[in-house]
Amino acid sequence: MRKGASVADVEELYCRHADELRGYLYRRAGQSGIDVLQEVFVVALRRRGDLPAPELRRAWLFGTARRLLMAKQRDTRRRTTAEREAATRDTDPREPDRADRDACRDAVRAALGSLNEKDRELIRLTEWEGLQISEAAAVLGIKAGTARVRLHRARRMLASHPLLKDVPDPDADPGRPPLTFSQAEAGVSSHV
Repeated sequence: MRKGASVADVEELYCRHADELRGYLYRRAGQSGIDVLQEVFVVALRRRGDLPAPELRRAWLFGTARRLLMAKQRDTRRRTTAEREAATRDTDPREPDRADRDACRDAVRAALGSLNEKDRELIRLTEWEGLQISEAAAVLGIKAGTARVRLHRARRMLASHPLLKDVPDPDADPGRPPLTFSQAEAGVSSHV
């Protein structure tokens, strides 16, 4: 029988993972994510006897954060509405750089929106949050093998999405020709 985590264990979890959880929550819920961060650790304290093994606790924290965010869909809708209003108010069509950035952002959002929720969250967790596939799988409550397959399919769908064809790669060298999808998948350089 496994002994539950102590208060000191939860404090250590906070010290090690609060910053990355804060970023995860902020990107999804804006300023209200900070309240969710507090709730995540309140849940961890209350359920410290039920915490998983130490190597799974990071994923457990992300899973808890995700579930708490899903419970706050009303805040998410408010944030989305506020972002739309701000984007409309701040867009000046005479500023091509700003207009290009807005078009790219909208294209990426639309492409991500074409994925189902779990695939979209897999992309976010692995690409934006830097979680390993096995950790992202634990967050979503699916097997790591299933997550690998879903992530591969989601990446392929995004790579071939028509809205993303004209979106520039922010990491690309402007003088280098763009990689094809198969080159990018294989890790091949376009330089000969």
